[in-house]
Order: sequence, then C-alpha cells, then structure tokens
Amino acid sequence: MAEIVFANPPGIPPPAARYSLTAEVREARRWVLVSGQLPIAADGSVPADLGAQADLVVAHLRAALAHHGLDPGHVVKLTTYLTTREARLPWQQRRDALFAGLPPPASTQVIVAGLADPRCAIEVEAIAAA
Repeated sequence: MAEIVFANPPGIPPPAARYSLTAEVREARRWVLVSGQLPIAADGSVPADLGAQADLVVAHLRAALAHHGLDPGHVVKLTTYLTTREARLPWQQRRDALFAGLPPPASTQVIVAGLADPRCAIEVEAIAAA
C-alpha cells in the first residue's frame, strides 16, 4: 500500500476547516480517480434536504472506493463543488465523519453557479492511492 503523508507546512496559514494543505504519496502501486459524485438516488431522485444530499454523495464515494478495494483512508485529495454556501456545513459535517480517525485529505471547495444536474447542490470528486 502507498504511504500517504499529510502535512500543514509552516509558513502557510492553517486550513480553514478539517483538511490537510498537502498530501505526499510515496510508492503508490495504483491510483484511482473518482469522477464527481452527485446526490442522485438509485431511482433518479434528488433529495431537497442538503444533509440528505451530502449523505448520498458520501455513500457514492464509499461505493466507488470499495469497488476498487479502497476506503476513505486511501483518499489523497477531494474537490467539492457547492451551488450554495448553505451546503457547506452539511457537507463538511459528513466529510469530517467520513475521515474521522484519519488524517484529513488535501481538499478544495468551490462555490459554483450550478452543476450539470440543476437539482443538485453538491458534487465531490476524489483521488485515491494504494
């Protein structure tokens, strides 16, 4: 398994939330890139509630990682797209729970005008290494 070293280097302001500023991957045998996961249920519906949307995104991320024999501990980088600032807290709570007990991955969070599916307020992509 790859050794992943997360750090918050001196001389750079500390993270604004629970994430790492850098992630160094040593001796990775494989990389898995997870496309942006949207909060769309198996029946095609999208919950109106932002917390429920965040829960679906986490479930999709877990399933995508598990398909490759990986788990959240393999995630090196997350990129999150939100269509509203109100989605930040529900997403960050779920993100923090997803990485509870683990060093948090490097992360970027962006507020955007919209996503490919206008019903969705959250989209998250991940890079994992093993």
